[in-house]
Amino acid sequence: MRVSELSSSHVADHLSALTEKVDEIAQRAGVPAVARLDLETTLAALPWPSRRRLGLVLESARVGTSDKAVREAVAVMLAVAADVWARTPPPVENGRGGLQE
Repeated sequence: MRVSELSSSHVADHLSALTEKVDEIAQRAGVPAVARLDLETTLAALPWPSRRRLGLVLESARVGTSDKAVREAVAVMLAVAADVWARTPPPVENGRGGLQE
């Protein structure tokens, strides 16, 4: 089965679940709700350690599944994250492990 033959609704379902995981990682990193309004702003607001963690989570999901829809969703999420992170440096963290306002 080629990517073009995948059900877009299955890929969309997996993208939705991955977006929730991104938000969860951002919450744990102390990213305020106002910086988590959509996927791109959430990705941009992630500090460097959380960006690394998210990348590892996504790569683990990609290699740990035989589901082509999951792999396609992860590939899309990795591409979006790479694009956002290439355009947006990580926010500066304060000395206490939180983000500077």
